[in-house]
Amino acid sequence: MARYWKEWPRCLLTLPLSIRLGIVSLCSVLCLAIHLLTFPLSHNGSLLAIPIGVSAWIFKKQALFLCFTAGLTILVVYHTLRLGSLWWPAEFALFFWGGAFILLLVGLIMSTLRALVDSADAARLQAEQAQRQIALAFEQQHQLNQLKNQFIVSVNHELRTPLTALMGYLELLQLVLDEQGQLERSAHGPYLKKALRTCNELRSLVTNVLDTLKLGSEEGQLTSEAFSVAEVVADVLTDLEAVERRTHRIHLDIPEHLTVWANRHCVRHVLRHLLSNACKYTPADTDVVVSAALNTAHAQQADSPSQVCICVKDDGPGIPEDEMPLLFGQFVRLKRDVGGQERGSGLGLYISKHLVEAMGGRMWVQSTGKAGEGSRFCFTLPAAHRQTMSVGEEAAPH
Repeated sequence: MARYWKEWPRCLLTLPLSIRLGIVSLCSVLCLAIHLLTFPLSHNGSLLAIPIGVSAWIFKKQALFLCFTAGLTILVVYHTLRLGSLWWPAEFALFFWGGAFILLLVGLIMSTLRALVDSADAARLQAEQAQRQIALAFEQQHQLNQLKNQFIVSVNHELRTPLTALMGYLELLQLVLDEQGQLERSAHGPYLKKALRTCNELRSLVTNVLDTLKLGSEEGQLTSEAFSVAEVVADVLTDLEAVERRTHRIHLDIPEHLTVWANRHCVRHVLRHLLSNACKYTPADTDVVVSAALNTAHAQQADSPSQVCICVKDDGPGIPEDEMPLLFGQFVRLKRDVGGQERGSGLGLYISKHLVEAMGGRMWVQSTGKAGEGSRFCFTLPAAHRQTMSVGEEAAPH
């Protein structure tokens, strides 16, 4: 109950404008009417302090002076008519103007209180806003710390596994070398190959981490050139490990004349990662199809540059629908792959997507999530013919 009596003056300020105007008008009319009807039998001039205080509280000084002037004018006219002269008795005039001064002082005090309340509310709102900003900054810092810790744990885990394997191979070869004095190609060659493969995994992981750091900065611009899609795909297939080429049937559906305007190194990186994933996470003796075609949806729009769509399709287990929106994030790996034999940093698709976007394209995945139906990773790049025409038009003399 005590809280209600403390809060009701503030509640008046939250009412609609029409209701506040009605309260001030009704209060002024009632108090002035009571005062005039009971005068001079009852000297209740203090009753007029109610509309003065209410108007000053609700509408501040402007309403105070308006209400005070209107009420004073009505009273002056009333008493002039009642006395029948503009010259009032000295005692009555002193009493009247003294009361008017007190009413004005009450109104000014009330408007000052309203100003102090507004200042206190503004300071409270500013403090709350500052507190929210501090909490938001703290939450962002907490998220950054979590991301940093996740990065350190993830990289540490991914580095430890190949380093342990590499150390084991090298210790074994060192032990054989100490005991026999030499290494045999047939007996110890496979261990050297495994050690080299582990080194390649380490190099790939470190490269992914460095590429991720570069993507977060604004250093450098990608240089683009026109080149054949079929040529780049052939180069990437040549770089694939022989084991991956033997265990999967790789089919190409790429027109020889199809060219793109992009960064050759970045496109090789994206294709190498997609083909490596297609072979790594799908059963052996399955098909992997690499296709490319002019994106007709963009070609039909005169204002939109032509785009070439490149896709890598596999026949693997597919990707669950609920995990697809997170697939291109940092350190993201499918739940079924976290505890599997295949290692990964969860950075490859993140890097590939950002590289494609930096070259003016976009990247997405299509999958039903059903085993055997596989996944289809697609990305677009600007077609080279329009870019070549633009360069030629700029170089042509006017």
